[in-house]
Amino acid sequence: MQKHIIKYSFLIIIACLSLFSCVKEVDFDQADDIEISPVMESSLIFFEGQANNFLLNGTEIISIKDSLSINFFNSEFIVDNLIKADFEFEAINSINKEFQIHVDLIDDAEQLLYTFMVPALPSTDGSDFISTPKEEFEGDKLEALKKTSKIVFTLSLLPGEIINETTLGRIQLKSKAVFYFNIGDKG
Repeated sequence: MQKHIIKYSFLIIIACLSLFSCVKEVDFDQADDIEISPVMESSLIFFEGQANNFLLNGTEIISIKDSLSINFFNSEFIVDNLIKADFEFEAINSINKEFQIHVDLIDDAEQLLYTFMVPALPSTDGSDFISTPKEEFEGDKLEALKKTSKIVFTLSLLPGEIINETTLGRIQLKSKAVFYFNIGDKG
């Protein structure tokens, strides 16, 4: 019996303390001050070819062009929240010939907004020569990227040893875009 009295007395004391304890008022307007900064990655382009892929009817091809339509850079979310972007490349060249990747950012009116080059240096001994250039987009370059609707990649062979049917090696190009966002209170 005495155990029940102690047990109930303890419960009453706990209940009284919880009723009379201090509780700080919750400010739900703080949710408006939340900022998040996610980072997203997306593949851009992948290309791989043997040296003899740069021949057409036995003649060296000077350049190969490809384009990528982009419909989201000018969306309201991107325009408002994208604060930086990086295009990261990995060029692997085992051909004794230098390549260059020319990247053009084009808007809806087919106007050139920005251009840059990515080198793929030659391999003098047939082993893979790896280049890892990066193009950063901030400030005016970021504003040009936000207006982009098409990216044109042109892989060009630079002057040097002529490629023929017996030329050994390959070239591989991988790239990704890294997008940095700041979502939330703009101050």
